[in-house]
Amino acid sequence: MFRRRKPLSVLKQMRAVIWPERGFRRLFSYLFQRIIRLPGTPASIASGFASGVAASFTPFLGLHFILAGALAMLFRGNVLASAIGTFFGNPWTFILIWLADYEVGLWVIHAFGHGADLHVLSIDELGAIMGNVMRFLSFTGHISWADLSRDIEQVFMPMLIGGTVLGAIAWVSSFILTLWAVKGWRLHRAKRLLKAAQRAAGAKKAADPNR
Repeated sequence: MFRRRKPLSVLKQMRAVIWPERGFRRLFSYLFQRIIRLPGTPASIASGFASGVAASFTPFLGLHFILAGALAMLFRGNVLASAIGTFFGNPWTFILIWLADYEVGLWVIHAFGHGADLHVLSIDELGAIMGNVMRFLSFTGHISWADLSRDIEQVFMPMLIGGTVLGAIAWVSSFILTLWAVKGWRLHRAKRLLKAAQRAAGAKKAADPNR
């Protein structure tokens, strides 16, 4: 019923992943409306959304939905909100997230006197390695585990440590902002409904002054 009459070509499907058909502004507005209208307490919604954002900082590509849901249940958050939160990790932000994870993780390792044999990767090198990881996990390329083992050793531990640190920061920040947004919207909605009820009561009283 809801399928397109003319299916999108593979090229257009790939374009839609990188650039939404109706633009990012409309996409973000849609996601925001979905979040604030979710059932549950503001704290559970904020906790779930924050879990999705935090999961986006981990190097476990392809498992972000599962990890976000697990974090949401751990923190008693809304699981659907956690799925929406994973949209923070997308083709436009992944390279920046990976680079930040790697830099922070490498700094932490060096700060504790370890990782002397780890060399700093460039953005191109990091992007190439993570691209191979994505192809390996999605079975879309002829990439074997042996091909990845050396690269994984170079990047996985720094990214895991950095992703944990940045994910924790992202969780707290996202929780506070989402909690404020949901509470503010619900308060605004309650006031609007109260005013509408008062106007309806006033109109009914004016129409029937003998009551």
